[in-house]
Amino acid sequence: MGSPVADLLSAVERKLSELRVERVAIGLAYTAVLLSDGRLGLAATPREGGGCRTYRGAGELAGMGALELARGLLSANPLESALGLAAVNAVLGEGARPSPDPVEAMGVGKGDVVGVVGYIGPLIEALRGKAREVLVFERNLSRPGVLPDWAAELELPRCDVVYLSGTTFINKTVGRLLELCRGRVAVIGPTTPMWEGLFERGIRWLFGARARDPEVVFRAVAEGGGTRALYRHGLEKVALGEGYT
Repeated sequence: MGSPVADLLSAVERKLSELRVERVAIGLAYTAVLLSDGRLGLAATPREGGGCRTYRGAGELAGMGALELARGLLSANPLESALGLAAVNAVLGEGARPSPDPVEAMGVGKGDVVGVVGYIGPLIEALRGKAREVLVFERNLSRPGVLPDWAAELELPRCDVVYLSGTTFINKTVGRLLELCRGRVAVIGPTTPMWEGLFERGIRWLFGARARDPEVVFRAVAEGGGTRALYRHGLEKVALGEGYT
């Protein structure tokens, strides 16, 4: 079995080869790709490096082949990778259904140690008091109560439940993280690729998002909207799970 990122791209190549990029927005929190068939895909805008950043391909993305943009997912450039994942996400999730509560769906209990890779505030708050221990792994150590991302090498194997942020596909850490996991695993957030092939890698649930009105969501991204703003403007939580039909 190859890299989950490379396999994800391979799974959607045929769909993407028939489409073109209509518009792109690289917002403060999310990157959005609108394809020629009207579908919209999202991915978190990377924050690596900080400060003012520009994208070298600006002004040349609209009209290009969707597959060409999606191949950026394999790039070491964070922005190219985010654009690639957004393009991939645009053609995924057809079988997704309204999302159940991600804590209940994963069966989190009082005796569980839960790992969260990436700081997801609402999820972390929901887990407090429902698990024995909640470990949050984050590159940004200014966040309260987090462990450095490298601590996952030591701590993930003892976690009964693990939630991975969809950004692990952008930074290419998802493969190694899955190797470390011994418990029940989910991927969560609007960046999550809703691809059922991930179930073959031990992932039980995919908690992602879908745009009810792609134009409205696109505008919210372009205007700098974060997760809460997007859910107020036409984004809805959806999920895929083994046996969830």
